[in-house]
Amino acid sequence: MGRFRTEKDSDYFKVVDDAINAYTWAAIVKLQEKGVVGDVLGPVGQGKEAKLILAKRDDGYVVLKVFYPVPVRFVKSRYSYILGDPRFRGLKISDQLHLVEVWCRKEFGNLSRAYSAGVRVPRPYGFYRNVLVMQFIGVDRNPAPLLAEVRLEDLDDVDHVFYEVVKNLEKTYVVAGLVHGDLSPFNILYDGENPWFIDWGSAVRRGHPKELEYLRRDVERVLEFFGNPVSPQELFKRLVERGAWRGGVDVDEEGWLLVGGRRLLE
Repeated sequence: MGRFRTEKDSDYFKVVDDAINAYTWAAIVKLQEKGVVGDVLGPVGQGKEAKLILAKRDDGYVVLKVFYPVPVRFVKSRYSYILGDPRFRGLKISDQLHLVEVWCRKEFGNLSRAYSAGVRVPRPYGFYRNVLVMQFIGVDRNPAPLLAEVRLEDLDDVDHVFYEVVKNLEKTYVVAGLVHGDLSPFNILYDGENPWFIDWGSAVRRGHPKELEYLRRDVERVLEFFGNPVSPQELFKRLVERGAWRGGVDVDEEGWLLVGGRRLLE
């Protein structure tokens, strides 16, 4: 590991740019001190809510997801994903910065839960304040593209990718007990062979008041990308039924969940 970057590294500060203010930089330094992350290399992506910055660990590259200070419209749009979640019962948001920290913690918790359930997601390494550290998905320093950026005809095996998306959607709901809440080809990476689910800040636990609304929307969005090879209504119905199963759940040699001894798609 190289020398830790500090707030005095003004030239480097400019490279990483305006996503990094003194508050955020102190969080990155804290993660370095904890050994969660090493050298910070520079930005590799940007979204509406966060800047993605490439960094190193002893075991490879990682991504720092740095959540921006939020505008009022973000605050309003995100409350529905927090209110009703039993993990945040009684939580009082004191200001916008507090909401960003809560959102970062929420995404780390959801990502960790999905990872433990066997959903194909970037491995979470840690978080502090508004900075989330997770596995980098890509080749060398080049991030994997979003599924939305890849045309169906450019997929090596469309059926394989479709089935992997469905398998991971089911594991999210049945095993992790989560609904992603914002699943679409814009929140799925494609590494040239397999899909990876990302952006877990909106995910809610089952039992959330809008659980079924969000699940139905996730199903419809991902199936639309593949041209609806199965009925969205039927897949949604099967997922809900399998989520209510109280018996044992196994996994077969191809990675399908066996609920009551049966696959989701048979």
